[in-house]
Amino acid sequence: MKTFFRLLFIAYRSPRRFADGLLHAPAPFYGLAAVLLRGALVSLLEYLPLHLMGRIPPMPSYLTFIPTERYYAALLWIGPLMFVAHWLFFSSLAHVGLRLLRQRSDMDILVNLSGMISLVIGVVLIAYDWVWIIGGWGNQWVMGFSHLAIDVWGIAISVVCLKRLLGVPAWLGIALNIIAILTWLPFGIIFMRSPV
Repeated sequence: MKTFFRLLFIAYRSPRRFADGLLHAPAPFYGLAAVLLRGALVSLLEYLPLHLMGRIPPMPSYLTFIPTERYYAALLWIGPLMFVAHWLFFSSLAHVGLRLLRQRSDMDILVNLSGMISLVIGVVLIAYDWVWIIGGWGNQWVMGFSHLAIDVWGIAISVVCLKRLLGVPAWLGIALNIIAILTWLPFGIIFMRSPV
């Protein structure tokens, strides 16, 4: 586990060294551990405090069996499941897409990379969200779009890793990451809720 956290911190400093570390990381363990850890951190550090403070999400629940006023409590369980579902869905989609385009692919690398990038960006997003919560800035749309600026950083790390590990051209790495963001939207719109 020590190697896992060392690799996580390397991602913030050197995408190339991060890629080299991923090459030897046990799969799918690192990817799964990373996405589960992100889900746990979001649940415990965002949704649990919001629920305990009695906050109500700015958008109503689309799931009729969960009342809006209890939605943050439900997200303690729904959030991690959505992160895992998207991780599996996108890793599989990327693998199939690369193979169809006759590019080299390796499912082990893709699951580890997508899981670890999710955690690397997720840690920053949690801190960023709390700045918004404490600052009392209540516009969920501006907050959501500003998340995309942080996602650009995750795209850059991912593109470096895809190129270094699989020889994926930069344009295709960018396209895959944009598809990852777009495939998250249905998950996010239906199941997730903004903390402000």
